[in-house]
Amino acid sequence: MPLPKPSFLPGLALILAGFAGADDDLNWVDRESMEALPPVLQRPIPVWCSGIYYNPRVGVPAERSDTVITADRTSLTQDGLIEMGGDVLIEEPGRRLTTQSALLDQSSGKFQVDNDLRLETDQFTFLANGMSGQTDRREVSLDGVRYSLFGPGARGTADYIDLVDNFVTIEQGSYTTCPPASNGWQLKGRQIRLDRQEGWGEARDVTLRVKGVPVLWLPWITFPIDDRRKTGLLFPTIATSDNGGLDVTQPIYINLHPQMDATVSPRYIDGRGSGLETEFRYLNRFGLGQVSYGVLFSDRQFNDENREVASWRHSGSVNRWQLTADVNYVSDDFYFKDLDTGLEVSSQTHLPRLGEARYYGRRWQALARIQSWQTIDPTLPDNLEPYRRLPQLQLSGDPQLFGPLHGLWLSDVTAFDRADNDTSNNPTGARVHMAPGLAVRLKKPWGYVEPRARAYHTRYQLDDADNSADPTLTTWGASLDSGLFLQRDTSLFGRGYTQTLEPRVFLNKVAYEYQDDLPNFDAGELTFSYNTLFRENRFIGYDRIGDEEKMSVGVTSRFLRNDDGREQLRLRVGQGYYTGERKVQLRGREPDDADQTPMVADARWNFGHDWYLYSEGQWDTHANERQRSSLRLGYTDRERRVLNLGFHDLAEEDIQQSEIAAIWPIHRNWRLIGRWLYDLENQRTLETLAGAEWRNCCWKIRLVSQRELVDDDGNGTLEGDSTVLMQIQMTGLGGFGGRVDSLLERSIPGYRSEYE
Repeated sequence: MPLPKPSFLPGLALILAGFAGADDDLNWVDRESMEALPPVLQRPIPVWCSGIYYNPRVGVPAERSDTVITADRTSLTQDGLIEMGGDVLIEEPGRRLTTQSALLDQSSGKFQVDNDLRLETDQFTFLANGMSGQTDRREVSLDGVRYSLFGPGARGTADYIDLVDNFVTIEQGSYTTCPPASNGWQLKGRQIRLDRQEGWGEARDVTLRVKGVPVLWLPWITFPIDDRRKTGLLFPTIATSDNGGLDVTQPIYINLHPQMDATVSPRYIDGRGSGLETEFRYLNRFGLGQVSYGVLFSDRQFNDENREVASWRHSGSVNRWQLTADVNYVSDDFYFKDLDTGLEVSSQTHLPRLGEARYYGRRWQALARIQSWQTIDPTLPDNLEPYRRLPQLQLSGDPQLFGPLHGLWLSDVTAFDRADNDTSNNPTGARVHMAPGLAVRLKKPWGYVEPRARAYHTRYQLDDADNSADPTLTTWGASLDSGLFLQRDTSLFGRGYTQTLEPRVFLNKVAYEYQDDLPNFDAGELTFSYNTLFRENRFIGYDRIGDEEKMSVGVTSRFLRNDDGREQLRLRVGQGYYTGERKVQLRGREPDDADQTPMVADARWNFGHDWYLYSEGQWDTHANERQRSSLRLGYTDRERRVLNLGFHDLAEEDIQQSEIAAIWPIHRNWRLIGRWLYDLENQRTLETLAGAEWRNCCWKIRLVSQRELVDDDGNGTLEGDSTVLMQIQMTGLGGFGGRVDSLLERSIPGYRSEYE
């Protein structure tokens, strides 16, 4: 019979709202059952899981709704005690309680259930032998409980559970995110406390059981129950390699502030010694950054010396200013060859030390930069080490003067220096470079014409030189860039496309001036490609202004899908033609008298939803021979699948390499991991990566073996070095082996750990 709504029910409903739970009778929904639900009630199930905890029957909680109570019999005493018996049901949207009998004291707000009950909401399910509580204090206690929590997908048992506001205290209980009937892993503890408001759990006197076997006892442990951060002990990283032996790192996470956190990781390497890795992250109004420091004390395989690595990275913006810092340090040239690190420090031959601020206005841009490098290649001579910029100041812009007439401005002032230990005779000093000009921009929807004229002036003030000896350069250049945009509707394979035809002609002349007496602080040459055909200066940097008289001709055709505007196919081909020779060259090279560039063509085909095929080729039309070719097939669904197949052939440099890299599922729970980089010219394997991953709702386990050629002694001799890494993650609890993610991000293009 229906009863009127007593005042205690809203309070009781609020007490119980928001927790989660599961088992076959704890609202575990497998795939078959989910597919049988109406589409509006269905929820996605991760492919590696057999189901999720979900209860569509209770509906969505409502702030204001009627509570319906039914029971076979009820009685009300004079002192306000309500007795309910026989199929008791207390229900409102989002909440539901079923039992056989219940008592409520209206005067005190106390309630009591002395028999089996089922308590469920849209967030949890509890099956208990009894329940008691106090509505005014928002407290509930349950005895002999099996529970499931929908949010973290967790389940467990408890002798006793106490619910107070956002806290769940489990006495003599268990906790796991494994599906029903699975005993993959389980926490069993004297006390487990879950804080929904803070998003974390802690357990005392706890045993971690794997397949029912105790494997680890801890007096205290914390773990997340959602995606929020919490100070606590993380699982260790364990690796072994030919070079370093057993390597164990134990990270400790410290949540300092909502916008600051840190990780402190003691480390031990068998045969070398112990050390420490630290990482500090921050977010403020200037942007986000990360400071890392690692040290290995008294390395027994490195003359008992301390070995250190450090970095600071920052990226952010303030109004129109973009701020960037990338500062790195390592104690010796062989650190990255000997010691893998979990810190995000690049293992290149030159470690950057950069700080810059860029201003982006509507017509003007400004740059302030300081930059130096730490060279960690012992085979590189001093005279080839890069210069330091201390500082570099730049201003550029294209203000509109009148109608289509625009001004062009570039000014750059840079002070160049060498490392303190430099023994080369390379000059140092300051350089001022200016490139003012004018441009007329004539644009229509069907095409454009843009003539340009520039003056180039560079002045040096070199250290240890007379003012009269300071060199200067003044020259000029002019260009004409023009193109058409033609399009038509077409149809391929039953789909409508817009095909474009975009011919482009670029004329460029830069007057010759003798430049062999100028220092070369930062000039270089770009790898030849389609885009370099349309550059005004064939050099990068401002120490060389490349003389030339050239006409570049190119054509691009695109196929754009009419339904969504996506570029399905892009084809490009182009070639440059010279008049006269190019006398200005780098490093004493002879003048280039070729009358044309190689013909270059590339194509990118975006097929399917996540596939692409890219190909580039360069052909010497004079000698009728191939100079360069590359082919790459790529796929990523940004979730579980990554595939890259590549081939690179540089005929002029006798380089032929093939690459296969993939993470690919072969089963709902299994993925294979692999990479093979092969030197076809020398018929040798440069790097292999092989492994497997098994995953379900409960576990993610990866085992990866890497073998690569490294120069351990710095003498140019490459030798093989093998490393075996294991990663184990217990869903909802954490895991160890985080270096596997960083290895995959470095080795397999397109893979991102956040996709996991």
